[in-house]
Amino acid sequence: MAEAPAVLITGLGCVSPHGRGVAALWAGLLEGRTAFRPVTLFDASMFRNPLAGIVEGYPPSGAAGKISPSRATRMLLEAAAEALCDGLGLPPASAAADIAAAVAGSGDLPRAAIVTGTNFGGMSAAETALTAGAGDITKASLEQYLFGSSARALAERFGIAGPRLNLSLSCASGTAAIGLACDMIRTGRAQAALACGFDELSLFVYAGLSALRAMTPDTVRPFDQRRKGTLFSEGAGVMLLESAAHAGARKAPRIYARVLGRAMNNDAYHMTAPEQEAHGIQALMRAALSDAQVAPEAIALLNLHATGTPYNDAIETKAVHAVFGARGREIPVSAVKSSIGHCMGAAGIIEAAAAVLSLREGKAPPILGLDPAEKDPACDLLTPVGKPLEGSFKTVLKTSYGFGGTNAAVVLAQP
Repeated sequence: MAEAPAVLITGLGCVSPHGRGVAALWAGLLEGRTAFRPVTLFDASMFRNPLAGIVEGYPPSGAAGKISPSRATRMLLEAAAEALCDGLGLPPASAAADIAAAVAGSGDLPRAAIVTGTNFGGMSAAETALTAGAGDITKASLEQYLFGSSARALAERFGIAGPRLNLSLSCASGTAAIGLACDMIRTGRAQAALACGFDELSLFVYAGLSALRAMTPDTVRPFDQRRKGTLFSEGAGVMLLESAAHAGARKAPRIYARVLGRAMNNDAYHMTAPEQEAHGIQALMRAALSDAQVAPEAIALLNLHATGTPYNDAIETKAVHAVFGARGREIPVSAVKSSIGHCMGAAGIIEAAAAVLSLREGKAPPILGLDPAEKDPACDLLTPVGKPLEGSFKTVLKTSYGFGGTNAAVVLAQP
């Protein structure tokens, strides 16, 4: 049986609460800034917390009955443009027509796969359509909410005609998208793929998240014994993945990292509560390491889900100790939700982009909201605070989990 092709990450794009672009995300993380601000898209005063990770510069889609892309789609398109410009060596913010022309002349990129992951898609577009007068609700306006419409918009804008997959696996969606994009390349269904995660906050989304009581009344405090929950955010992340042969043939301007392995599973335990003994998460981590053919001893950095909820952080710690043994206390942890919040379907890819930059620059961003004097004894992991932790991080395990028991992980390594 032929060996599966190596999968490389050759382009990154991001729209996050820290700003537009990967550089803005990385600067905010390294500087130890929080991106939480009062919600202005709708009245959030009646909810558990009126703060969120809002992405500025994306006004609502328009008046009722007006057909226009949702905020989520617009964020996705901007992140995809950055990833393609990055991967193709084009100037940042190149026009869509120039990006499409470059795609057309770059090997199999016109037949690249598109794998998108999202929790809610363009929910604000659905709200706009459904609150319009009965005569104003049209199929075209409601379609702006559908997950596939965002992937179609991306494909049409940049001239990409390969297979498309749309995932909604709760907050594991973004990481799962990386794994499935990797599979598309490994199995020969595509030579390149765009792995995408995107989501937007809207009144319906925020009300539901507040009702679930996963939202903290103050701030995000991963691994701190005072932690009470997470804060939710929006954004989009896109990675350009290619087989090593394709990237080499077209002389890709840079290679950020290799995708060594991936895994997905489901706890099959409860709709919202995590399984207390972390059996599913342990199995996930072991499966990702096995797929990557990497021993636990080779992992130099853990990019964890770390929501700051009472259950998640303790259970995730339990899984780390079960898989890595005593060394689980020595592996540095990256936990960026303390800075940007929980970006839902975009979380996995935005956080994986941060993991890639940790590999590239040898820095793990500090964890915010965690007071070393208040650290939970049940969360005895190596958690950098105050300033970035510097080191030679050659291999990282990135994990994500979601409601419904969905779990996803990827193993990334330096080129």
